[in-house]
Amino acid sequence: MVYLILSILSSTLIIVSFKIIGLRKLDELQAITINYLVAAAYGLLLWSDIPSFPEMMDKPWFNLSLLTGLFFILVFFLFALSADKAGVTITAVASKMSVLIPVMAGFLLFSDTVYWTKVLGILLAIASFYLIFKTDGKTSIRMKFIILPLLLFLGSGINDTFLKFAEHHFLQNDTHVFLTMVFSTALVIGVLLLGYKLITKKTKLSVPSMMMGILLGSFNFGNGYFLIKSMAYFQSSVLFPIVNVSIVSLSTLIGLFVFGERLKWINWIGIILAIFAILLISWRM
Repeated sequence: MVYLILSILSSTLIIVSFKIIGLRKLDELQAITINYLVAAAYGLLLWSDIPSFPEMMDKPWFNLSLLTGLFFILVFFLFALSADKAGVTITAVASKMSVLIPVMAGFLLFSDTVYWTKVLGILLAIASFYLIFKTDGKTSIRMKFIILPLLLFLGSGINDTFLKFAEHHFLQNDTHVFLTMVFSTALVIGVLLLGYKLITKKTKLSVPSMMMGILLGSFNFGNGYFLIKSMAYFQSSVLFPIVNVSIVSLSTLIGLFVFGERLKWINWIGIILAIFAILLISWRM
């Protein structure tokens, strides 16, 4: 239960951090790159049994860790853009409604038990998407930015499924090794992109952006580690809904009371319906 709570808090703080980065006009690429440097450093510093790179290449999960690392950094860019352009609430809902993807994977790949509540929850979740993103042109969410949370939905769902697949098939006592490789892969991609930007656009490193990256990296490592540790105690079709509904609820409150985000009444109905759908999916009968 402690792992579960820590994962929820870490993930919520990631979304809030991206909102702050957008509000302060910080360099997203610098923050994201430093974030993965910090996350990878946690893995290297906290455990002394991290194998060498050639040894990692012999691990059955090596290729999956590279693919997961690629998706990690892509999803983080989507997080940053969506939190800034679409808002904390919509970003939280889109990223955490991605629970549909690992839940379906749980049924199809991991032999999770199928209950009628889960099926009903999935149908309600699909309906909630229409209400959450419905706009008449007067709402503060511009239509051209709707694609960001939708892409975030797909990316986050694929990410969670990759993590569950690794935990289910490969990971035993080397969860931290897998995560370190994932973060290192994302770091390499971030360094290449940042180096290209610094050289071609002649931008400079920003201390505030790098400081936010340090905070982001701490939250990111905690979220990944605590989530995978929680997987040992819950079915994916139960774990992800519990985590996600908590993050949506907490992020919605923060978006409303801290950042003053305003949505139409039909969007709020969609969010409430989404929370109810996630609860149904996680309710084992």
